[in-house]
Amino acid sequence: MLNRTDRRNFLRGVGASLALPMLESFAPRSARGAQATGTDRLVCIGTYLGFYQAAFYPQQTGPDYEISPVLNPIERFRDQATIFSGLDHRGRNGHEAWSAWMSGSAAGSVSLDQVVAAQIGDRTRFDSLQLTCGNPPGQARTSFTPEGVALPMIGRPSVLYNTLFSSGDDAARTEYLLASNRSVLDGVTAEARSLERTVTASDRHKLGEYFASLRAVEKRLQKQRLWLDRPVPQVDYPLPEFDPVAHDLSLECESIMYDLMALALTTDSTRVATFTIPGWSQVFTIGGRKLSAGYHGLSHHGNDPGRIVEYNQVGIEHVKRLGAFLDKLATARDAQDRPLLDSTAVVFGSGMGDANTHDNSNLPTVLVGGGFRHGWHHQFQRDAPKPKLLGDLYLTLMQRFGIEAERFAGAESNLNEILV
Repeated sequence: MLNRTDRRNFLRGVGASLALPMLESFAPRSARGAQATGTDRLVCIGTYLGFYQAAFYPQQTGPDYEISPVLNPIERFRDQATIFSGLDHRGRNGHEAWSAWMSGSAAGSVSLDQVVAAQIGDRTRFDSLQLTCGNPPGQARTSFTPEGVALPMIGRPSVLYNTLFSSGDDAARTEYLLASNRSVLDGVTAEARSLERTVTASDRHKLGEYFASLRAVEKRLQKQRLWLDRPVPQVDYPLPEFDPVAHDLSLECESIMYDLMALALTTDSTRVATFTIPGWSQVFTIGGRKLSAGYHGLSHHGNDPGRIVEYNQVGIEHVKRLGAFLDKLATARDAQDRPLLDSTAVVFGSGMGDANTHDNSNLPTVLVGGGFRHGWHHQFQRDAPKPKLLGDLYLTLMQRFGIEAERFAGAESNLNEILV
């Protein structure tokens, strides 16, 4: 049996070999489910500081609602959008619970985007992309692996651009890195196998799980090698001379990241993306006028009418940029010559229900595109005998991608009856 020192060294060896969380995922399933429904892509966009609910939700429900002030910039997409009120995860409150937005658990359960990426990620160069602006706090993380590990986010436009559209000159360097990783994995595999005869039955079981993880990593590496031989997309998009990642420039950064995310989808570089729109104490200038307080301070408006007006101004700016992104998807065509928006499900909202009180009930949620039945504002009662949860929407999305899921984020139903 291994002594304590050897066991610690062995565990460090395993950790080093698994230090690439992006290479770990569920085994890919058949692609037939997504192809049959026509929904091929998923984009999840969340604002860290939420919205003022009274200005976000329409006052009327059903198909004849009057668009709300904050959502007015996407009025032109009302026939391709569905607004949901009353949905949440019945989770805890506070900023730290924002990370539960796509998983239902702030402790870091697997997130919606990574479940879908495990299903369709093998069709594109990048299984999924996690984007933001700048470097938000750790509690703003959104995407989690099946092991509950938070995936890093790209916060600089130039880094995202180079990631997506690096030149062919980088192929040799990438091949070298992949080969180096593979040789490390092979070495650890040989060392681990030599220990099988000296460990307990329980440790042999752990080694079996470890070998399965190594095989998954090797499959990922093989896939990356295949992509090296394929030319990267060529795009004509002028990046600014510097990355606008300073807090007060985050709206400018947001616009560029939306543009690059649209390019990633239209070039089929990825089919799964998340975008966390951060919120700090940045003081925005909107319409030529500098706001009276920082964004975070405005979100804690204390029901002051002036602060609410300015908080809504920031929310409208976010939705304007969403509208420009949707315009790009609506005009681009997919491989079946459909508008890209028809085959892309876009979830827009927040894991923060009411930033003023840190209440995470009634999370702002809009679904756009994806070929669903749209045009309604659906309001759900939280005190209903069998209340609907945000996870029910996520289950509908998973099933749309051909994933046989019946439970997720505390939900055990779906919203198929109103969307499909």
